[in-house]
Amino acid sequence: MAYTFDWSVLLVYRHLLRQGLLLTVEISAASMVLSLALGGVIGIGRRADAVSLRWLCGAYIEFFRNIPLIVQLFFWYFAVGLESFPAAVIGLTVYTSAYIAEVMRSGLQSIPRTQIEAARSFGMTPYQAIRHVVLPQALIRVIPPLGIEFINVIKNSSIAMTISVTELTFQTQQIESMTFRGFEAATAITILYVLLALSIVLLMAAIERAVRLDLRVG
Repeated sequence: MAYTFDWSVLLVYRHLLRQGLLLTVEISAASMVLSLALGGVIGIGRRADAVSLRWLCGAYIEFFRNIPLIVQLFFWYFAVGLESFPAAVIGLTVYTSAYIAEVMRSGLQSIPRTQIEAARSFGMTPYQAIRHVVLPQALIRVIPPLGIEFINVIKNSSIAMTISVTELTFQTQQIESMTFRGFEAATAITILYVLLALSIVLLMAAIERAVRLDLRVG
């Protein structure tokens, strides 16, 4: 029997799609900001002179990167007892920050150490050398892989439905269960996720152009 599409169900239940999309954006945006801050600190710590600090940062990366995200979400939600939204944000943050830390470490490591030594010879402190010499150059190199990690955050946010977060995937399944229109619901969610990913690509491209222009002007 041929399947007859009925796209009107998306208009009838558009409020569910809107609510799910909004919650997905909120979770993803919060996780991106927090994981970038935490991952940046951990990544810089991986390049620290202190062996103990490098070991701790490395242990953090290996621990959170090798535990499945769904397990981490279950831990924060069931074991710790957080509400679904903060549990999802914290779980996504610590998981993603481990990958961002490696991205930052790779970007910092790509800068020749001779540049740090040259900056120190001009009287800069280690912090000033990193802030004014290393980070601006490393930032340009890590923007593309950071964009990939941010897209992964959006995709991974769908796992939050397992801890009762009514994000986009959860609402799409609700529509399917009420209307038995799985193909229409799946098409809608696919388009919305593609648009979210495309927005990240465009945003990161704009940031990269702005950073390159700033460096040339400076």
